[in-house]
Amino acid sequence: MNRRDLLQAAAVMGVGVGAPRLLVAEGTVATGEKLTLPSDPESQCRAMVRAYGNEGGPPCVWKTRGKVFAVQEDAVTPLYGFLGSETGWWKQVEEHVWVRYPSTVSFFTDLQTGEFIDQYASPFNGATVTLPASFIRHKEGQCYTPMGQWFGSMKRVFPGHYAEKPLHLDWADDNGVLRIQEGSRFPPILPQPSLEYASLFAATHEILGEEPRQPTAAAGGWNIFSATRRPWNEMGILPGHVIWHFDAVKVPSFEDLDAGYLEHARALSPAFEQSPEHDEGPSFFERIIEMRGFG
Repeated sequence: MNRRDLLQAAAVMGVGVGAPRLLVAEGTVATGEKLTLPSDPESQCRAMVRAYGNEGGPPCVWKTRGKVFAVQEDAVTPLYGFLGSETGWWKQVEEHVWVRYPSTVSFFTDLQTGEFIDQYASPFNGATVTLPASFIRHKEGQCYTPMGQWFGSMKRVFPGHYAEKPLHLDWADDNGVLRIQEGSRFPPILPQPSLEYASLFAATHEILGEEPRQPTAAAGGWNIFSATRRPWNEMGILPGHVIWHFDAVKVPSFEDLDAGYLEHARALSPAFEQSPEHDEGPSFFERIIEMRGFG
């Protein structure tokens, strides 16, 4: 069994391999002092895992909100908002390798009232489109390694897009705040162009230290999508594209999400507070890959 087979087997069985390694900055850890951050891929991988989630144990819950904009040649038009959460269940499967099982639930909102909506009337052509809740779960898990991150099915179908190379974070420490910038160019499983770019902020001493296991963090960024996708292709946006602007913050538990949102999410599915790892049937990406004929 080679290393990749071991990782896949460990991810399926939830086996923990190895113990956490102490992450040490190349410099002094005095509060407010600018540090020389670790440069080796193994330490950077662990730092990223701690920034985005934790090293295993309780679920890591992110509370999200955002706005959706139509971008055309001569105008940028705010459309509607959204409230959501993204929860990750993390497992360490090798000394420097973790797997995250994420689940995302989002509902759309009216920009003026903040109320949940499931329909929207286009300001461009008057068409009314449906806005169903977004509930996306990844039972196969996403691997975080010193050689990159990927979902197994996506790497199998788009190997060139997920080529392994040593991790090199775009990050800085200023006044005790760790800033990480990261972009994701989605493969052609989505209509192109498609790009996500985000900045994450966390206390440097929490990310580099041993405690707490789930450091506090916040993030903000944007997604750009081709307006050829539904429902935007029905709204008269073309030619043009759509930008989702979002921000997010880690919260201690599900109970720290907004009461109205939490009620909606729990009503949507009892699986909301359960890890996708043991969901039945093919994974989310496996279904999309088959549906869109990538094989």
